[in-house]
Parts: sequence; structure tokens; C-alpha cells
Amino acid sequence: MAKPSKKYWEGRSAQRELESQVIADKYLAQMDVKLRESQREILKEIESFYGRYAVDNKISIQDAKRYLTAKEMKDFKNVDLKRFREMSLDGNPEYDKLLNSISYRSRISRLEAVNAHIEITMMELYGGKNGLQEYANTGLAEIYQNSYHKSLYEIAKGGKDISIVGLTDDRMKEVLSYNWSGKEFSDRIWDHQSGALQTIRKEMERSFVSGRSIQQTSKSIMDATDVTRSRVEALVRTEASFFNNQASKDSYDDAEIDEYEILSTLDLRTSEICREQDGKRYKTKDFKPGTNAPPFHVRCRSTTIPWFDESEYTDGEQRQSMDGMVDSQTYEEWYGKNVTGSESNENKEKMIQNRLGDIEQMKKYQTAKVEGAPKSLVAFQNLKYNDEEKYEQLMKAYRKRKK
Repeated sequence: MAKPSKKYWEGRSAQRELESQVIADKYLAQMDVKLRESQREILKEIESFYGRYAVDNKISIQDAKRYLTAKEMKDFKNVDLKRFREMSLDGNPEYDKLLNSISYRSRISRLEAVNAHIEITMMELYGGKNGLQEYANTGLAEIYQNSYHKSLYEIAKGGKDISIVGLTDDRMKEVLSYNWSGKEFSDRIWDHQSGALQTIRKEMERSFVSGRSIQQTSKSIMDATDVTRSRVEALVRTEASFFNNQASKDSYDDAEIDEYEILSTLDLRTSEICREQDGKRYKTKDFKPGTNAPPFHVRCRSTTIPWFDESEYTDGEQRQSMDGMVDSQTYEEWYGKNVTGSESNENKEKMIQNRLGDIEQMKKYQTAKVEGAPKSLVAFQNLKYNDEEKYEQLMKAYRKRKK
């Protein structure tokens, strides 16, 4: 029986990558609901804080640092701490440590009290029942299992005689504790929690020092938590890439496949490192994510395929690209043929690569109320990269407004 061609393996690998991101989408949607709930809870707590202590809709840093009154302290310990202890995080060492440190304090400032509320909300968000870590672990386990079994199935379909290794609970625990980037996933997501909490605290203190109103403070906290949502998504998508590719690697081990090849996506968003890695072959025993295996960077879309040293594997091959089927080639070969020298494609690539900078530039023009400033990123980039004369007029109008 003829073995599956390289085109076959490329198609299957691309499909598994797509499936891994679809699974990630499902769990990210659930995580986003939790993130928004926590965002509302934090904003509600801040509004309550302003409602109790604000003068002329503002709170000074001195007022924020005043100690709770005896009645406030009693209510905080008898009502808030009791409610906190009943939350699903009870038993978490850090959670218990925080609650115990507050319980034994004889005096607590207003700012410390509101920060405690926010910190516990964040702990519940990340580590509580149906929290971000639980959702992420479940999703990543599903990605690994799906990719591992399908990769083995495809290898077996190609005529390779293999024995299936069951994915026991112990093996899945080992998989989920892989330390591929210096930290286990559980540590990485808790680092996100710590970073988000520090950002919120700093924004709160800035508000009190500068005398921001409740509206200004709420907006700054919303912006900070929106960044948190974006970072959580980036982390989960990167981890999804890792677990998808690790599952492929483990299937190569179990099927005794000695080499694999890097397969990068052929489009204008492909990163420089993935362009360079595309088509390269490595020993399976030397597999190292970030060095000679995906993910090579955040949100990496590259995958791997098994390598067989047989002529029928590569004869007359084509692979899928943004322009349909193309002769089997590396990213650099495809790029030289399809992008270099094409003004339209070069502009598309600039739009992708400069997206974040263009968003900031567009916002500056909108804030300055420049006449004719595009209201959407698509319209702004179309003007910037495809209509040089009108873009020059827009820049002149902006400079004139700034004088």
C-alpha cells in the first residue's frame, strides 16, 4: 500500500491546528464571561468605595489611607471576611494566607480594605471553581487528547504498525505540568493574575493621587482589565499551539518516527522566525519548543509533520496557501514568488505588521478631531497605504490642529 503523501500530512496537520484553535475558542468564550463578571464586580466595589468616601466625586490619597472606623472594621470582619471564607478558594495556601493576615489586623485602612476585595475577586477569577485556570486546563487537555489520537490514527492509516498508549489520568497530569517555557502553565497563568492585580492597584493609587473622578477611575480600571483579557487570550492560544504540537511529537515517539518537518502557514502574517523554520527537519529526540519546534512565539500557528525518507512521499507535491494550491515549497520560496514585487501584497503585509501602531495613530487623529479622520481601522489603513495624497492631507491637518 502506498504511503500517504506529504500533501496528506500537511492537510492533516493544518486541520489539527485549526481544531485546536476551535477548542481554544470554546473555552476562551467561557473565560471571557468570567473575566467580564469579575470586571463588573471590581467596578461595583470601586463605585461603592467612592460612594462612601468621595468628596465632590473625588478621593484624596490621604483620605484613602485613613483607617476604617470601629464599626467599619467590625462589618468588614464579620460580613466580608465571613463571605470570603465561604468562597470556593478556601484551602488555597495564598488565599488562606491573605485572609489570615487580614483577620489578625487590629487596624486596616480604607485602601487596604478595597484592595483586599479586589485581590480576592481576582483570586476567585483565576483559581476558583469554573475559574480561568480550571477552564484553561480542561481546554488544553481536550486539545492534547484530540491531537494525539488523531495524529496516531493518521500514522496508523498510513500503514505504520503502532501500539496505542492510553492517556491515563497520571499521564494527563504529567502532560499538563510540562515546563516548556521556564514555567508550568499553572504558574504562568497565576503570574498573569499577579500582574493584573498590580496594575489595578497602581491605577487606583494614581486616581487618588491625581484626584480622578469615579468615571475616570472606572475607565482606567476597565482599560487595565481589558488588557488582562487580551493577555489571557494570547497565553491560552500560545499554550494551545504547544499542546497541539506536543501531542504530535508524543505520537511520533510512540510510532517510532525519528524525524519531523516544520510546517509554517503560507500567508502575510507569518512571522520572521516561522519563515526561517519552514521546511526544516529535525530529530524527534531533539524536539524543543521555541528552538526547533513550535510554538516559536506568542500565537504561533506553525505545526509539524512526520518525515519519511521515501520518494513516493514527496513526488509531485503541492501545498495549501492563501492563493490556493501551490507546488510544494518553503515559505521563503512562496514569499519570493507571491509577495515580493507585488505592491498590493506588500501593502497588505504592512497593514498586518503595523496594525497596533496604526490603531494608536488613528486614535490620535480622532482625539484631535481632525476633519476627515477615518472612523475605522480598515478605512484608516486603506487611506494610509493606498492613497498617498489623501494621507498626506490628513497628516497636514493633524499638524495644524496640534499647533
